[in-house]
Order: sequence, then C-alpha cells, then structure tokens
Amino acid sequence: PILQNHHQTMVVTPYRLFFMAALLFRCYVTPVLAAAAPFKWPDSNIGQRTSDRVSAGKRAAKYIACHVCEERVVALLPREIDMDTVGDFLEDGLTDQLSDAKKLCEMKALAGLFRSLRLEVLTKPDGTAEFGESPSRLPFYEEINLSELAFHWKSLAVQHACTETFRKDGDAVARGFASEYRKMQNEFGTAPATEELVPRLRAAAGSACRHAKTCKAANKLRRTEL
Repeated sequence: PILQNHHQTMVVTPYRLFFMAALLFRCYVTPVLAAAAPFKWPDSNIGQRTSDRVSAGKRAAKYIACHVCEERVVALLPREIDMDTVGDFLEDGLTDQLSDAKKLCEMKALAGLFRSLRLEVLTKPDGTAEFGESPSRLPFYEEINLSELAFHWKSLAVQHACTETFRKDGDAVARGFASEYRKMQNEFGTAPATEELVPRLRAAAGSACRHAKTCKAANKLRRTEL
C-alpha cells in the first residue's frame, strides 16, 4: 500500500503496518487492560519490605479505616460502663487521647487489641479489602514491623489506617462521640441497662468515626463497588 499527500509518498510495508499496530496497542489498549485488571494482593506472610508490599498495606488501609477507627475508640471506653463513667471518660480528655495518633496507633497495642478481637485484613480477588473476623484461630500481627527483612504488610495496613485517621481527624472523632453521647443523655430518661448501653456506645463510636476523612473515603470506595 502507498500513502500519498501533497508533499511526499510513503510506501507502507507489512513490517511498517505491524510496527504501527503494535505502537497503537501499546499506547491505547495496554493501559486500558491494565486499568481493568484487578489489583493482585501479595502473599500475607512476613517478607522483605518492598514497594509492592508497602503499596498493598496502604491500599488495604483505605478500605478498613472506618472499622479500625471504631474498634480503637471502643477499646478506650471504661470497662465498667454506665452513663456517668462515660461522661467522666469524656471529661478526662478523650480529645487528647484521640489526637495523639502516635501513642494511640502504636503497633504493639494494635496487635494485642486486634488479636484479642480476632480481626484482620481480609483481601478479595477484585482488589478490595475489609476488616473482619479471621478465618484462622488467631490472626498474626508483627508487633514491631520496622525491619526491612521481616515486614508484614497487613500489620502496616492496620497501623496506617489508624494513624492517618487520628492524625488528621482525632479531634473531629472526639467531638462526634461527645455529640452522640449528649443525644443518649437526652433520650434516656433513666440510666439504661448495660446490655442496652454497650451497643449504643459502639454505634456512637461508628458514627463519630464517620467524621474522619479516611472513613468518608472508605465509604466512598465501597459505594463505587456496588
């Protein structure tokens, strides 16, 4: 085949056609296929800290931020729960506790908490993740997770979700929880029974966490999956 214009004539050989087709495929088709392919999670074992494993941890963190936030707030509540002790808990500086992300999200404390609750990062074939009950008897967490050779990306996911949430919006979460507590004060004419108060406080923690930007982003991600 011959392509002509006003200035020159170009002979299009089979080789040139193949080259042009390959270039078009690389520039236009390959990126579309890559974007459509689901993210592939690395194995969950301890391994070398690589960019892929760090990226996986941060990706998972975006999906689990709400759940991690809720459980971390609930874990701060007094063991003996009634409206008065919760009120004292708020007055004693909940905002300060939730704004100290470094202390609140210390890896050893998170590992102990989520092991006891049997919660871990659960990945899905479509590249999404959730924070749910571990299918194994006891989920694994790396309590230090600073080594370049012994790195656990799922532990990073939990710590990153916690740190980013409370570093940016710990005060907003605290205000949200205090607001939910005041609603309960106005609603209950008498002191509620513990079995009624506990789920209400958990719901209050969940509602408070929705004030955090990371939680809003996580909810948006879930909506896009539907």
